[in-house]
Amino acid sequence: MSSKHHAAGARPVVSLGIPEFVVEGREPLRCRADPDAYFADGLRPAQARVLCAGCGYLDVCRAYALGRAQLWGVWGGTTRREREALRRGAGGRAPPLTVS
Repeated sequence: MSSKHHAAGARPVVSLGIPEFVVEGREPLRCRADPDAYFADGLRPAQARVLCAGCGYLDVCRAYALGRAQLWGVWGGTTRREREALRRGAGGRAPPLTVS
């Protein structure tokens, strides 16, 4: 990520926890257009999958979130609780995302 994308003195968004693929992705991303939807209280796993359905960054986003235990919200079609369970029991492997 180049510093030319930031105002003088501004912290790069990656340092704020926002990954480059979200900020600099070429295609429209629903999480970038409506970030509040991804951090709503009480989201269930099925809702998380719907939010992320069809995104080209599912795998990289999920891997990003699995590597950062402190992240809240929906990342890669998973909720925080799902990611915690994956870290504990599946060695970081996540189940395929299916929308029911």
